[in-house]
Amino acid sequence: ASLALAGLTGCTRMPNTEIVPYVRQPENVVPGRPMFYATAFTLGGYASPILVESHLFRPTKVEGNPQHPASLGGTDVYAQASLLDLYDPDRAQNVTYMGDVRSWNAFVEAVRGPINVQKSMAGGGVRILTQTVSSPTLAAQIRSYLETSPMAKWHVYEPINRDNVIEGAKLAFGEPVETRYDLSKADVIVSLDADFLYAGFPGSARYTRDFAARRNPDGNMNRMYVVESVPSSTGMKADHRLSMGSGKIENFVRVLAGLVGLDFGGIVSDDPKSFEPPLAKDLLSHKGSSVVLAGDHQPQGVHVIAHAINQALGNVGKTVFYTDPVDANPVNRNESLHDLVQDMRAGKVDLLLVLGGNPAYDAPAELEFASALKSNAVNLKVYLGTHRNETAELCQWHVPEAHYLESWSDARAYDGTVSIVQPLIEPLYGGKSSHEIVTILAGQSGLTGREIVQAYWQKQHTGPDFDAFWRKSLHDGWIASTTFSPKSVTLKAASIAVPGALQLDFDGPYTNIEINFRRDPSIYDGRFSNNGWLQELPKPLTKLTWDNPIMIGPAMAERLKLNFKDVAELEFNGKKVKGAVWIQAGHPDNSITVFLGYGRTRAGRVGTGTGFDVYPLRTSQAPWFAGGAKLTPTGDIYQLASTQGYQTMETPVGERPL
Repeated sequence: ASLALAGLTGCTRMPNTEIVPYVRQPENVVPGRPMFYATAFTLGGYASPILVESHLFRPTKVEGNPQHPASLGGTDVYAQASLLDLYDPDRAQNVTYMGDVRSWNAFVEAVRGPINVQKSMAGGGVRILTQTVSSPTLAAQIRSYLETSPMAKWHVYEPINRDNVIEGAKLAFGEPVETRYDLSKADVIVSLDADFLYAGFPGSARYTRDFAARRNPDGNMNRMYVVESVPSSTGMKADHRLSMGSGKIENFVRVLAGLVGLDFGGIVSDDPKSFEPPLAKDLLSHKGSSVVLAGDHQPQGVHVIAHAINQALGNVGKTVFYTDPVDANPVNRNESLHDLVQDMRAGKVDLLLVLGGNPAYDAPAELEFASALKSNAVNLKVYLGTHRNETAELCQWHVPEAHYLESWSDARAYDGTVSIVQPLIEPLYGGKSSHEIVTILAGQSGLTGREIVQAYWQKQHTGPDFDAFWRKSLHDGWIASTTFSPKSVTLKAASIAVPGALQLDFDGPYTNIEINFRRDPSIYDGRFSNNGWLQELPKPLTKLTWDNPIMIGPAMAERLKLNFKDVAELEFNGKKVKGAVWIQAGHPDNSITVFLGYGRTRAGRVGTGTGFDVYPLRTSQAPWFAGGAKLTPTGDIYQLASTQGYQTMETPVGERPL
């Protein structure tokens, strides 16, 4: 990044030139004095309001927006590192057709004909595949096109998604809702496999601040219980932590619900030291000032029961709030992608627009998305993306996507507040945004991102002075009065009969080993693979860099005679991968955790070939965990890079004890 910022001037002999001042210096620009612009970084559809420092129109540092209620100045590793993606020299730098460089105008002309043909068919052959969209402008653009072309379809997919959260809300309340928490008022916090204090969890920056503010032992200190399947940053902050396999957590929460007065069944443990009774007692003594959070990885049944417990304890309206969903199209991601693949294989797709993401790499294994995309069943395939990745390689047209610091847009934070995404620099490689691609469908090519976003908000703004409204929104970093208001929802009686989770046989022979799929703490789902800073960032707990291990607990490692860095073969659903073993204290027994995002084949010079790819093991039926895995030692060794190893204070034989 430093070389890119410097323009590689240190590598060449530059001619002698005179230093001269601006002929006409831009307004408010003083060399050496930075300027700050409010914008937003979006991940998983949720916007993080930020302030970006700029020196002479070059963005140099990202920090949280201290005035925005969604962050209060906090930010996370992904937002911090996103700046380096702007200067990534491996970014796509040209519009290409079948690998050959073309112009933007050539692309517009090439797709205009097929789009005109689709008008006579009501868009029956058009499919739009996006990641999670919270942008009011982009959602309005797509819906406007679908109104004029009702046979076209909008599909949504991201490998790291909140399908279980959405489906759980639908089952509990009959509609998709967003759940928001006020941890500043919570005396007792129960996390059910929810790593809400780490980056990637919606609202983590605000939740971390609210949680930390109540950790004063001299004041009204909160207390946190964590039940988790994978050791996490949140678990390490718990006052009481229970390590438990993912498949056991639903039975745990059913029993807990019974102890607070609800009837969800569950097998009660005869262990006198079981975790549930004292936890239930603590919750009952803090009605209205407690909160139960369910993690994205847990099945919809766990989310339903968590909603019911919060309602039974009187937490709703005090520490728990429900709002409209931030997601503009809250469909089931795996089902949506499955429908698209079916249409592709059936020859029903004439024009496919893939706006971001990398489904050829990270789609569920059984869908075989890459082979469907590679076939000739789809006539015209267009990909908008920042890199020439695995998906771009299988599409005829690849349009370089503008970085969020180069483009105009808007997006909602976890509380619904809309931030205007404003650029700090002209597109380095002539990149385009999703807004500009969608306008081509509507026959409005030529509009800029700013014109599109501004036109949308002109329609929404009812006040007399739009220019003042627009300038204030850009200055502050968000649009006033767009925060979602809490809504009243009613728990459906039918939700008592929630579907049961897969019950794993942990008490029998060690044959039904659980496998857990988790997003990587550094490179997320693989989209940040080419970000060297994130690859070098030590991961929480393991302190590993540049690799993803097969994580197991000490007892399991001893049974299988595995040690740190031993290579093992992992088998699941008839497929096998090999990876190095990492023994993690606090990990549940008879359980394996693998991290997504590695093993990329077209990431760039930094990310290609690092780690091993576990997406081939992941299916839409078991996106987060399942039983039936098998782990076999191979006898090989692989060196993992950890910045901090384990240290013990055991007394050697014959020496003086500590």
